[in-house]
Amino acid sequence: MKPIRLLGLSILSGALLAYSWPAIGFSYLIFFAWIPLLLIAETFLISRKSYTSLKVYGYAYLSFLIWNVGATWWVVNASFEGALMAFLANSALMAGVFTLVFNMRKRFQVNRSIWLLLPFWLGAEYLHHDWDLSWPWLTLGNVFAGDIQLIQWYEFTGTGGGSLWVLTINILLLQLYRQWTQNQAIKQSIRSIALVLMIPALVSLTMYFTWEAKGKTIQVAVVQPNVDPYNMKFNQSTLGTQLDQILRLGASVSDASTAWLIGPETALARSIDESQLEESQRIQKIREFQSKYPKMNVLIGAETHKVYNPGDKVSSTARTSPDGEIRYDVYNTALHFQSPMEIYHKSKLVPGVEQMPFPWLFKYIEDFAIDLGGSSGTLGKQDERTVFKAKDGLSNLAPAICYESVFGDFMTSYVRNGADFIAIITNDGWWGNTPGHKQHLMYASLRAIENRRDIARSANTGISCFVNQRGEILQAQPYWQEGAIRGNVHLNSGKTLFTITGDLIGKASVLLALIIWIWGAQKRFRKKKIA
Repeated sequence: MKPIRLLGLSILSGALLAYSWPAIGFSYLIFFAWIPLLLIAETFLISRKSYTSLKVYGYAYLSFLIWNVGATWWVVNASFEGALMAFLANSALMAGVFTLVFNMRKRFQVNRSIWLLLPFWLGAEYLHHDWDLSWPWLTLGNVFAGDIQLIQWYEFTGTGGGSLWVLTINILLLQLYRQWTQNQAIKQSIRSIALVLMIPALVSLTMYFTWEAKGKTIQVAVVQPNVDPYNMKFNQSTLGTQLDQILRLGASVSDASTAWLIGPETALARSIDESQLEESQRIQKIREFQSKYPKMNVLIGAETHKVYNPGDKVSSTARTSPDGEIRYDVYNTALHFQSPMEIYHKSKLVPGVEQMPFPWLFKYIEDFAIDLGGSSGTLGKQDERTVFKAKDGLSNLAPAICYESVFGDFMTSYVRNGADFIAIITNDGWWGNTPGHKQHLMYASLRAIENRRDIARSANTGISCFVNQRGEILQAQPYWQEGAIRGNVHLNSGKTLFTITGDLIGKASVLLALIIWIWGAQKRFRKKKIA
């Protein structure tokens, strides 16, 4: 192919990937999106005289950069510099994985080696969920977040199954195209594609239309205060009026049977010392409100900090006061108004905002972390997933904070620890009225299906809602409007296969990719030795 055609294929692949993403375009385009990029790799593999890894990397980088920018351009509303770094770095990682597969394919038969893409890409997606630069927003299986009728089987596989489905169909369609252009028989390939495409869809549709909600119900109230995160939320002079607004909204949808009142992430802005929580006037005001409702548990987000006393073991994320006298940690926290207060610290932190990647390397440039008005720089976190038990003992809540809800494997830990429903508290106003907050909302449907748990979602600026065990979004509140809702939430104590095992596809892919890489390295070594 001429370079101009290769360039066109690269651009086409990136555009199809971007336009298939939730709240952007049509998800079904994902089944064709990889084909142009795979054709580029095929061209270089067949024409061995002209192939170079650098060329493949360049074309792949362009495709993935278009995908990243096209699907997540809204990040620029929070920080142009941060968004630019995210686009460039994530595209580089994706292109690196694709080029690694290309290099591995040179050591195997071209026609069959295309399947090497599966373990290497799926393994990379799995690893990308759990390191300092984690950004699983573009995990391929997320693409169907708005098509819940097709992915009810995620309760067995999680989004890794969706990624496998997407790549398999793309590869089969490419092979069909290759056979057609070479005048080979295509009936068997068409049958294979039909089976791989239709069987998961039909299974899912059957599950969707026959699903019955499991568990008894409780009444849950959710508030959406709609406080501007840039101009008001972290303004010291408005903290009291913000809390009054939350309590007013809570009172409008609460009664004697309300089991939980849920407020958004960092609703209690400006950090509160965890050793003096009960002395805070805002905490006391919430306690007074709660006392009016005999069954009510209150879950609300807050900024908190912990000061280390002399002799205490200090964490690696601890900060030092300007005078050098005090060591302390800052947290993005969920508070459960029990007696005593129960605390959960957000543990999946946003790179570049709440966590400086690789602190051993970048510790001294932490002051350049993206400042979104509240706690920035590296925050403290905890290792275990805390589950909040209601004071009557009848319900167990998973307090997922914002970014945590994007991590499927991570969220199963809450459910394994006994959570029978999930609360997501978030503040999506950083991105404005863009696809960003809509995509984040849709990803909640994935977590509901994977674990078969109802979700109560409180978002500062929207979209607050309930999500049932089939992933359906209920009572969605308009974006950038204050509101409050009340609904019945099912308490399911059962566990899905995905809840029990986690991302088995991802784990197996990492292992298989490692084995193939070692095998390929041995083949290359033997070839050089013979030569």
